[in-house]
Amino acid sequence: MTILGIFLNNQFRTGGNRRYLELMEDLARRGNTVFVIMNSVLEYTPRYFGKIALPVKYKRRGFPPASYLFKKHIKKNLQMILAAIAESGPNRVDFIHIHGDTHLKAALFLRKKTASPIFYAFRANDIDRAHIMRSSGALTFKEYIFSLLYEPINRCREKKAARYAHLITFQNTPDRDRFLARTGCAVSKTVIIPGNIGPPRCAPEWENRNTSRKAEKIVYIGSLSASKGLWELLRALGQLKKKGYDFLRCHVLGRPENTEPVLRLIKELDIEDNILIEGFKDPFPYLAECDLMVYPTLYDAFPDTVLEALHTGCPVIASAVGGLPDLLAHPELLFESGSVQQIADKIEKCIADPNFYEGIRTLCKKRAAVYRFDWAGSFETAMKLSIKEK
Repeated sequence: MTILGIFLNNQFRTGGNRRYLELMEDLARRGNTVFVIMNSVLEYTPRYFGKIALPVKYKRRGFPPASYLFKKHIKKNLQMILAAIAESGPNRVDFIHIHGDTHLKAALFLRKKTASPIFYAFRANDIDRAHIMRSSGALTFKEYIFSLLYEPINRCREKKAARYAHLITFQNTPDRDRFLARTGCAVSKTVIIPGNIGPPRCAPEWENRNTSRKAEKIVYIGSLSASKGLWELLRALGQLKKKGYDFLRCHVLGRPENTEPVLRLIKELDIEDNILIEGFKDPFPYLAECDLMVYPTLYDAFPDTVLEALHTGCPVIASAVGGLPDLLAHPELLFESGSVQQIADKIEKCIADPNFYEGIRTLCKKRAAVYRFDWAGSFETAMKLSIKEK
């Protein structure tokens, strides 16, 4: 197959960004002809796929929107893009494959000009996430208003994806079902491909490295924001300290953004000696050494950080939202999103009951086995089956 990707981001902001390029590399390594239109500002040298470089300057969350600029630059350089593909031999593109809606405008333009079908990967349920965040009371007035204004835009994007994409993949069942309900999209156009545990991200040397037998060191991985539930975790740790668990330590890994309100809350809760703000670091050494990962997000589709914890053997407890019930499956590993009390109770049970702690280790090991599968192979199979059905 010939597959055309688009990645005009000027930096890697998320694990999902890297995973997209890992996928395109693996599809090319398997013998497919793969091209990715990339921002020349981003330093990345592909090993297997062909890179078509375009210089695109944009400001994240700026004006004009990045999605508009991406389409504009592809339109301006269309002949160069088509020539680069033709030079390698293919006379047609079997699929335009993108992850998320940032590149949807550009993909729709290329679909029109090349008559190539779009394989769209739905990455985040922004509409439900916005509803959750507005209900949580964690948004500022400005954020609340912007959230309301963006909802019609997100609904319009979903309808365009439902109408024009030939194939759509989701990471979990609830996101797929909500999308179908909102758009009227045919279920036959969809396929569920969850995230996986595999190289290069999950290297063999980190597999089952965690050998903890008691819960004293906690790790949190995510942004320092209300949306990932960090504040609820901090409040739970404040409760536990008052109950005498002052030996607990929590390593917080994430980009050093929005730190002031977090540091203020830590001081207010009198847990300054219990929290270590580590910054944006490689999570694997922490997952190997810490006793428990707590992932209290208010919404997440299928977090790579939880998969990474399962890879190392680090026990995980997480909020029962988005794709996490699919991912972790067992009620022992889940708590109600936003519930400080349930977070505190789960952590306390891990400390006080060694059998419970050992039990969640065993359950996490079973869940890890489920997600050790051929991720790129699943995408490749979905595309090949779709071509046969045309």
